[in-house]
Amino acid sequence: MLRMTEMEKAEAYWAYAISVERTAKRLLDKGVLSPEAIVSIQERLYATIHEKDPYEMGRIPKCQAIIQTYLRSIHQRQYISLTDIAREENSESPSYVIQSWLRSRNTLEFLKIWESKNDPDFDECECEALLEAMKTPSFTVTPKQWIAKTKAIGLVSRQGKGGGTFAHPDIAMDFQMWLKPEVRLELVKWVRESGEMNRQHAIVYQLRVRADAIMNKPQ
Repeated sequence: MLRMTEMEKAEAYWAYAISVERTAKRLLDKGVLSPEAIVSIQERLYATIHEKDPYEMGRIPKCQAIIQTYLRSIHQRQYISLTDIAREENSESPSYVIQSWLRSRNTLEFLKIWESKNDPDFDECECEALLEAMKTPSFTVTPKQWIAKTKAIGLVSRQGKGGGTFAHPDIAMDFQMWLKPEVRLELVKWVRESGEMNRQHAIVYQLRVRADAIMNKPQ
């Protein structure tokens, strides 16, 4: 378990408390729970706070923020800076982190599928050549090389101030999941919870249709 200073623990607990209060307010505003139920739940949560790992508590809101950034970027059609993300992992050489991601066969296979579906000019022959070259231990490819060889549009390389490697939100999320397993887990949980919510909505809709049919049935 990662050790934290007293100040870091305090900040993690504070972030957790804020998250609890915000969630409670939303539930109360939507009428999901009564004020009494909210108070009871909050008391139980705070009573067991000493049992929680403050390091994990601090990571979950950050993972959720990453997912929200991804969803917002898709809506706004904005590319995300992989360089900025990689800099959090290696401030001195973020490009090395990105190249390490590109050295994975799964990464290139993912990029190949994404480009095939989104880029009519994508050069699959060059992509296959790169996949074949991956069999050599010394294989390496930079974002610029990938873009130049395959005519890819999912990655963009920019020079100068504010430059670096940028990616479509789909690809940026794959990079985040490769870099941070906790993000992958949170995304899986989010998909599962969204699926359950959709299932519940479908059940409610079906019940309403049946109820309407019964009420409108000729006597």
